[in-house]
Amino acid sequence: MASEGAFARLTNQILETADKAANVIDEGLSIMMTGKIKEDGAPTEEPLTGDLPDDDILTEMDEDMMGSPLEGIADGVLKDIMSSNIGPQTPMEHLSAFSSAITWSEPFILYLIAFQVFMFFLCLWVSRKGFAMVPRLVLMSFVAIIVRCAEILNGYGARNWESIATQNYFDRSGIFIGIFFCGPLLLDCFIVLTLLIREASQLLVEVKKMELKKKRDSKEKKGGGKKSKNPKKDN
Repeated sequence: MASEGAFARLTNQILETADKAANVIDEGLSIMMTGKIKEDGAPTEEPLTGDLPDDDILTEMDEDMMGSPLEGIADGVLKDIMSSNIGPQTPMEHLSAFSSAITWSEPFILYLIAFQVFMFFLCLWVSRKGFAMVPRLVLMSFVAIIVRCAEILNGYGARNWESIATQNYFDRSGIFIGIFFCGPLLLDCFIVLTLLIREASQLLVEVKKMELKKKRDSKEKKGGGKKSKNPKKDN
């Protein structure tokens, strides 16, 4: 019973506050349109003379609006509207936003893509089975050096982007150069290392096979020599 009475009082207070706020707003609009107030609080029909409303009335309006529970509802609605206008949330949305921000037809992007394609096929070529080890080490060292200098290249691009591209791709965080430059090169190095490990494992298996074959052949030779000596001893 006590909770029901408290809820009823709270409801009545909210309704009274809403009515009071509505009356104050109507009175303020009437003052702005006519410029005078009747004694009973109703606006007159006289034209606006340019006089501003009294400070007491404006203060009362502000206090009533600030204390109104409708203000919290309005704030919540505004927060919901603003939250629906924020940036991308999911990884696919981030990828789509990043892709749409790049001008794929400009020469800088095309040259960068051509360089990455060339490096990819070069890594595959030097990773062929039986290829010398020195070219692989030279290629991986070259990739490591230019990836290490990516921060310097990013700074140079940020200072001179107008002579390189149509827009400044070189942000401070290095997202563009990390995705378009360092990422593919590190992937190339990973491919070279993976193929090198695979080739080394195959060579190890072949060496073990050859060792086992040698041991088997040596045992067969020793066994054949003993058999050939036994008939002489019998005679």
